[in-house]
Amino acid sequence: MKIALLSTNYDLGGAAVVTARLCDALCALGHDARMVVARPGALRDGTKSGGTPAEVVGKFRWGRAFLAERAELFLRGVRRKDLFKVSTGRFGASLPRHPFVREADAVMVNWASQGFLSLDDFEAILDTGRPVIYTMHDLWAATALCHIPGDCDRYADGSDCRECPYVQGRAGRGLPREIWDRKRRIFSYPNLRIVAVSTDQARRASISPLLAGKDIEVIPHPFPAELYTVGEKLSPEGKRLIVMAAARLDDPVKDLPAAVEALNIFAEENSALASGVEVSFVGELRDSTLLAPLTLPHSHLGLLPPASLRDLYSRASVIISSSRYETLGATLIEGMASGAIPVSFPEGGRSDIITDSVTGYLATPHTPASLAASIARALTSPIAPSLLRSSVESRFSAPAVARRYLSLL
Repeated sequence: MKIALLSTNYDLGGAAVVTARLCDALCALGHDARMVVARPGALRDGTKSGGTPAEVVGKFRWGRAFLAERAELFLRGVRRKDLFKVSTGRFGASLPRHPFVREADAVMVNWASQGFLSLDDFEAILDTGRPVIYTMHDLWAATALCHIPGDCDRYADGSDCRECPYVQGRAGRGLPREIWDRKRRIFSYPNLRIVAVSTDQARRASISPLLAGKDIEVIPHPFPAELYTVGEKLSPEGKRLIVMAAARLDDPVKDLPAAVEALNIFAEENSALASGVEVSFVGELRDSTLLAPLTLPHSHLGLLPPASLRDLYSRASVIISSSRYETLGATLIEGMASGAIPVSFPEGGRSDIITDSVTGYLATPHTPASLAASIARALTSPIAPSLLRSSVESRFSAPAVARRYLSLL
């Protein structure tokens, strides 16, 4: 089967990375799967170092559409700082005319915004009657314009979402309504299947009138479990390691202060246990004073190359996340594949990863004291690393995920 996977980027950003993993897995199962991309990234001669096959649309064709969409948004009243928080889908790179897209037996639409796949082109692909799968890497399919609505629930009421707060002034007044109405028609096609990457994302998307009546399948991101190993969990000094990792640790959504507070509560209430613990933080941290209140021995390692990060995970006993929201929670999966016990709040997709007291520990939603208690449980009631790893392999490995996608075609 020929399968085209549409993705604006080849290797830039999480959506592109997991799309490449899915493409590789489909190829390994015997299908002619190729990414069709706007930006080549590290692409050379149709492949990258990992061998993911891809077709590049071309900078000129995509670049014109990208600039046209940004310019229209600005002229229609979207502030400069918000230009990449929204997309209209009014401009595209003529993907239905691309040779491999024309030949494909099925099309998988991944993150294809910012002038790559227009709504007109999306509808033209659907009009062919071929099976099309749309994977939600954010909630753009459920809203008029924005990718991540955050605390805004206007999209649950179509009339409110069509008065999008990102659009200021008279010039853009009708734009959200126009895009909303186009999406309503497109997402009603019977040959279109919708995939969410977590149960929470599916729940949030299903309240939108745009997706009313659509079956939303939950399929997680594919994960390369084979790259991760379980190492020695005690340091030479006999200490156990707790890890928290994020691309940017002081991103407000990661809520680093809640993690610091939880670790301090843990240390205060479990002094003997805490004496054998150290903490490593991985990721960009613009304000280093955020770690100053932490009483436990700790280090900030910055952004690590993949091999170094995998080595750190292999030595970790516990992996924590204090985020207010995660679409899924990749760092928790990475830690689990290395035998580290995940501890987090259940918001977002993390309850899809962790079954409380079975494959990790879930704390009361966004309560640092409860997170502290869950850290103590992880250290006093350990879960076998082999069980954690097998859970990742059975649910998140690329071949398992690819087979679930194929079942929708």
